[in-house]
Amino acid sequence: MELARAIGEADKLPTTQLTDTPALIAQEHDMLLKCESALENLRFAFWAAGKALQVVRDARLYRAEFATFEEYTQVKWDITPQYAGKLIRTWRVAEALFLARPGGGLETIVSKKLGYGQAWELVPLVEEHSVKAATYLYLALLRTKGAGVTAALVKGAVQALPADAAGHQKKTEDAVLDYLASLEGEQEQQPAANAGKTVRALTKASKTFDSRALHAAMEHSPEKTRQAARALIEVLSETTGIEVIIAPESEPEEAGAPAGAASGEQTEGSAAAA
Repeated sequence: MELARAIGEADKLPTTQLTDTPALIAQEHDMLLKCESALENLRFAFWAAGKALQVVRDARLYRAEFATFEEYTQVKWDITPQYAGKLIRTWRVAEALFLARPGGGLETIVSKKLGYGQAWELVPLVEEHSVKAATYLYLALLRTKGAGVTAALVKGAVQALPADAAGHQKKTEDAVLDYLASLEGEQEQQPAANAGKTVRALTKASKTFDSRALHAAMEHSPEKTRQAARALIEVLSETTGIEVIIAPESEPEEAGAPAGAASGEQTEGSAAAA
């Protein structure tokens, strides 16, 4: 609430650019700092929520008001136990990466890029091997791709990592380089895209994919539609420089989202945390 109040009162927020100068004036710079403080809080919130949920569950801190942990998550926070479980499974590797000191400016990239979506893709590696194995892999991706790391890239690297490389820093780095090289090889084999044709295709797509068409696609094949939409959004975001925050995938029966769930994902709970 303090972070939200610091940005300003609802009826006094700016609705247009305050000046015509390329550089920010003092008032704008101060406003930017306040806004980015709130956004940084959101980035940390998803794993803080997972850590808190684990403590509440394991110590049965819900018992004074609720019979079960499942009832606590659904009634108190309006999230399913399944999603609460996902947050609990994710927080350890997220915390390890946020606290890592890899040097070379990678800490800044972690703080700006790591969200729920990317952390979740590291969970299989954590549970099969260790948090250290997942940390080595994610940092190896950052050293090569920097801010270009996506959840899809993390997922592919995890799947491609040989079992004997997990937990070994040098072997993991070599495996990641091999994986990224294989992706570049696939891209080189593809014919160069016609720029004009691509623009026309994007224009056509923007007119075709209206809400009714997408609703129909979701009813016909929800999982494939979500996967296709996510892949398209990530490619467009990375290529055009238009930042898009993708909410975490929810369980089919999920009614809401947790306090502070993020990857930059805004939820009612994260608003409370802010």
